[in-house]
Amino acid sequence: MEKGKVAVVTGGLGGLGQVVSRLLAEQGFIVYATDIRPSEQPIDQPGVTFWQQDVAQEADWVALSAHIESTHGALHVLVNNAAILMAYHIEDQPADEFDLLTQINFKSVFLGTKHMLPLLVASGQGSIVNMSSSSALVGFPHFAAYGATKAAVRNLTMSTAIHCVEQDYPVRCNSVHPDGILTPMIANVRGKMAPLPEHVGPKMAKYACQAEDVADVIVFLCSDASRHMNGAELRVDGGATVQSPYS
Repeated sequence: MEKGKVAVVTGGLGGLGQVVSRLLAEQGFIVYATDIRPSEQPIDQPGVTFWQQDVAQEADWVALSAHIESTHGALHVLVNNAAILMAYHIEDQPADEFDLLTQINFKSVFLGTKHMLPLLVASGQGSIVNMSSSSALVGFPHFAAYGATKAAVRNLTMSTAIHCVEQDYPVRCNSVHPDGILTPMIANVRGKMAPLPEHVGPKMAKYACQAEDVADVIVFLCSDASRHMNGAELRVDGGATVQSPYS
């Protein structure tokens, strides 16, 4: 059990964020589940507190950091989970929507790492888990901009991991790379995705997973059981990056 340790999970009202927050709380963490959407009802999970936050705004990270420092003195876990999904070929991607993808999917991870790192160091055993994607590892032309933001998260993860080693910070940083997770985000993808060949749909379905399949890996990376893992990229994709199901 991780009783008394403090965790922040962004995108906390999303399908994956809710499961991660619940599992961490069940392990004894004090969890701040953040989301830009206002929570219409209290989160029915002991140990989980909702915190409204726009992860793309630096001021919101400063406010959250100040609250955690004054209330708890340190932070043990940061799960950068907030993201949006868009499907466009590169010539169809509106520039303003590319900017939005970058702000939410990548800038938020930069800001979270920047402002929470001192608190993670103060814990003496910090762990950052960044949600990336299988699209960061292989080329998916219908997710061109989305994949680029997730590749940026992958690189920032590695750079942060090595930075912490060189500075002797007691903080690890790893990334998780799922394929399709069966959550509302994938069911309501924004964009202009061209119809896929008939044989692709059933093939893709074999690689899709439930939120719990990914959340279990995230919780492992948050725990002391992964204490010697740093800068790792964990593929939780059922083999989708071994042989792409999209072709």
